[in-house]
Amino acid sequence: MILTALAVVFALRFYPWGAVLLVPLFVFLKKKRWIAIVGVVVVLLAYTSIYRSVSMDGQVFKGTVVVDSDGKGYYRGFVPVCSSNVGVLRGTFQMNWHKYHCAVPVKVNTLETPLFRVRSAMENRLGSLQSGSLLNALVLGSPLPLRIQEQAIKTGILHVFAISGLQTTLLMGYVYRWSKNKIATMLLGLVLIIFYGFPASVLRSVLMYGVMLSIPKGRKLGLGGVAAAGLAASCLDPLFFTRTASLLSLLGAAAVVYWGDSKWSSVKISLTLLPASLLFFHSISLLGAFFTVLLVPVFTLLYALGILYVIMPLRLLSYLVDMVGMAILSLHELVELLPAWVLLNFGSREVLVILVGVVLTALLRRWWLPVLTCIALLLLPAQSRVIFLDVGQGSATLVQKGSYGLLIDTSDRAVVLRDVRWYGIRHLGLIISHDDKDHNGMQEQVMLSFHPKFMDPYKDDVISFGPIRAETVWPPPGMVGTDNELSKVIYLPEFNGLITGDVPAAYLPNGDYSFFTVPHHGAKLTELSLTSSVAVISVGKNAYGHPNKDTLKVLESKHMKVYRTDYCGDIIYEQGRVSCPSNR
Repeated sequence: MILTALAVVFALRFYPWGAVLLVPLFVFLKKKRWIAIVGVVVVLLAYTSIYRSVSMDGQVFKGTVVVDSDGKGYYRGFVPVCSSNVGVLRGTFQMNWHKYHCAVPVKVNTLETPLFRVRSAMENRLGSLQSGSLLNALVLGSPLPLRIQEQAIKTGILHVFAISGLQTTLLMGYVYRWSKNKIATMLLGLVLIIFYGFPASVLRSVLMYGVMLSIPKGRKLGLGGVAAAGLAASCLDPLFFTRTASLLSLLGAAAVVYWGDSKWSSVKISLTLLPASLLFFHSISLLGAFFTVLLVPVFTLLYALGILYVIMPLRLLSYLVDMVGMAILSLHELVELLPAWVLLNFGSREVLVILVGVVLTALLRRWWLPVLTCIALLLLPAQSRVIFLDVGQGSATLVQKGSYGLLIDTSDRAVVLRDVRWYGIRHLGLIISHDDKDHNGMQEQVMLSFHPKFMDPYKDDVISFGPIRAETVWPPPGMVGTDNELSKVIYLPEFNGLITGDVPAAYLPNGDYSFFTVPHHGAKLTELSLTSSVAVISVGKNAYGHPNKDTLKVLESKHMKVYRTDYCGDIIYEQGRVSCPSNR
């Protein structure tokens, strides 16, 4: 089962040629070749889903889709849909495989079902408490407020807040001990899967519990049982093995099964999951193991109290629930006072070196391998690049030199927080071009999460942050004008690039540049005095007509190559070249 699950993961990761990895299974498994056939079926289901999605890219379709608490669903069983809205969605969707690997809602309505009404009633009941946001996330899997989510990332226990196998297993365990009835227990599991909307962790844990109930007395659930649950889940969710949440859920379950009966199992489980956290999120919390040991029992207690309060909303019980919940939230607020380095961020090259070092150390067990890994990290050349982050209709530009990053604007999208960590920024400087929400909406949270060095430069000021150098060319100090007229324009001499914010074209400096950001997300321009090889437009879905057709004609007339974040995603300028995954 384990070999088959690994072969499926690699077959989906390297679509379509990865399917050849299934061939050796028939040799290795010998008398258990039926397991290899299960793997082939799972891969065929997933490939069907991917093929249909790719062939539909750009198409608009109407339908009804059930979206789970992980934000995913399927149209007609195979076409993946992703949405921030949870529930039964009916309306129009558009396949956007090249950027999101799923279809996204265009115009939809959420249908009110009996299950939806029950869930809403539970959300309202828990939401009436002081710690309601925490309880709704823990008991119902509702999204966490961004500030609490960032605190949880810093402590390394974000996974505890989400609906996980721990809560599902607890409920099913209580029912089985009380009823001694396997069918009733699995029926509860089915209800939980439907109630929570088919999230990966619940689907996996229910299937695992079913595997455990089928094991004869005297035998324990092993890693093969975890793999079997994953393969079974893939029959219901064809792209199960392609999702980060699913893989983390399986890895967490495998760690629990492997270390469950040993001493300090919580610490060992946390340490086992560190490489996975590094691979999927490019960050590691130095406090993760400590807070896991400290808070998991408390969260288990709070989950039980929350369920009890939903059933019996007694005032005394509400006081007890709030006492525990507010204690957790107060502790997390103190976490914001800790320095940013308690959460270490790593770039892609650093992640590769560390993971290779971990694997070699685990296989060869030589003391000098970790030392060699650290030396290799120190010798890695610092990446020097400018990253125009895909933040929708807003602006955020990250100038990177190794682990140092200068963030020019934050947009109003939380994705900027994830991106700063993903690109391995451990020392952050911050400049806000002007006071517009789509440029500074995330400023407060960036300050709380990363404790950056904030700079407010004016014309002729030289910006120096670690190895990063920049110059401010607009506005002059003391100038009076509109927010856009006062928008800062930053020149990057190392790249010969210009970051323009929302400044009017009349205030742009003359010159020949390697790249520049088109002001105000591509708003109307009738003339442009500067020249550039590359024009970058930071834009998303909007009602303003950005980028303007006249602006695109002006850029074309000056023979500029135009790159847009709504087409490319993150745009990276490095060593004189522009990286755009799917410019069109």
